[in-house]
Amino acid sequence: MPPMAISEELTQLVYELLDAHEDTARLVADAASDSLWAVHLGYLRDLQRIGREALGRASVGWRG
Repeated sequence: MPPMAISEELTQLVYELLDAHEDTARLVADAASDSLWAVHLGYLRDLQRIGREALGRASVGWRG
């Protein structure tokens, strides 16, 4: 498989993992009353945002 195809496949996988992460955070947010969960959910949201921004920057040249 050419390097570009591997990079695109990896990018799609990471986006899917970020989406699954976001779904889990949403499911837990409704049930979470503990302050530690609230902090962890904030961490998950920040990680998702940072991951999506990094993937966006990294993939700019791939979809030309």
